[in-house]
Amino acid sequence: MDRITDKKLNNKKFRKSEEATLDAFFLAKDYLSIKRITQIAHISRSTIYRHHGSVTKVTENYEIFIMKRFKKVICKLSKSSTLKQLYRRTLIFIVANKKIIQFLYQFGNHSTFEKMVYCLKPKIIVSHKVSNDEMFKIYAKEVTCIIEDWAQKDYKIDDISAVVSKIMYLTDTARVWLSPITSQK
Repeated sequence: MDRITDKKLNNKKFRKSEEATLDAFFLAKDYLSIKRITQIAHISRSTIYRHHGSVTKVTENYEIFIMKRFKKVICKLSKSSTLKQLYRRTLIFIVANKKIIQFLYQFGNHSTFEKMVYCLKPKIIVSHKVSNDEMFKIYAKEVTCIIEDWAQKDYKIDDISAVVSKIMYLTDTARVWLSPITSQK
């Protein structure tokens, strides 16, 4: 059962509790406990348990939610879009879901951006710029670093074109730069 869904977030009471929960995590970042989160968010323990199962599952539930949402967006665009358009749409998606993405980055395992790049793998492989799994792992890490660098600059929407250009430059030169690294093994 999905703990967080778009349908649930359309419910005003559910959304208000979730917004308060996320805000509480940011405010209590140094000392996370169920008691502290519920005090800051002004919600009951039962709300946390009903929405997430436990306070330790909040990040996991949001990561599942955001990745399902991302895959749905990308699947709709994947066949008719270029890789450049998909990266642009990925960055726009990140901006549109900024609060959840920031939450996952701060309290999760820092792999959300990389998981998003992995969702684009079929399109990247089709572009023939990355020819094997070892090369793709290095490429995905490099693209993730570019996205993380942009995120540290507060996800400025005005910078999306420049970030996409950096990613596409990396993509266009991936075979040249990564082939020697992956063939030495």
